[in-house]
Amino acid sequence: MTMVVALNLTAPLKQDPASQEALKGLVDNFAATVQPRIDAVLASSQLVHYARLLVIDNRYIQVLTEFDGDPLLYTEFFRQQLPDVFKAVFALIEGAPSWDEIDNPDAFFRYSSSLNLRSLGEAAPGTPDNGYLFSAFGEATVRDIQGALGQQPGGAAQPAPEEPTG
Repeated sequence: MTMVVALNLTAPLKQDPASQEALKGLVDNFAATVQPRIDAVLASSQLVHYARLLVIDNRYIQVLTEFDGDPLLYTEFFRQQLPDVFKAVFALIEGAPSWDEIDNPDAFFRYSSSLNLRSLGEAAPGTPDNGYLFSAFGEATVRDIQGALGQQPGGAAQPAPEEPTG
C-alpha cells in the first residue's frame, strides 16, 4: 500500500550579509532558472502531488511537498536529480552540514528528516511521524490520478482517440 506523505522541511536561514545576498539571488532568479528544472524533475518523478518553496521574512526557508511512498527513496531521487539546487539551498541554512557531508543517501535523508516538521493532529495509520494530512483522493497515487485523467507522465494529456471514419 502506497501512502501519501508530507514533507514540511523548515530551516532557519543564515543572517550574515553574504548569505542574505545569495538568498536574494536565489529568490530573484528562481522563476527563470531554478523553477523550470524543478518542474521537469517533479513531473518525471511521478511521485509528487504538490510542491512549493517558501522564504519567510528572509529568516526561514520551507520546502513543502506531498508525495507517494517511501521518504528515503523520495529524498534520494531528488538528491540525485537536483544536487546543485539542494547544495545552494543547504548552503543558506544556519548550522547545515557541508554538502560533502550529506551528499549520500543516508546522510541526506537524515538531515532532511531532521528539518521535517510534524503537522498538527493525528497521523494516518502507518505514518506516525507525519501528523495530520488530508487527502481528497485517499491512497490514490500520482500515477493512479494521471491514469484516471488520461494523462501521460508529467501531466501531458494523452491524445484523444481518432473518431472512426465511415
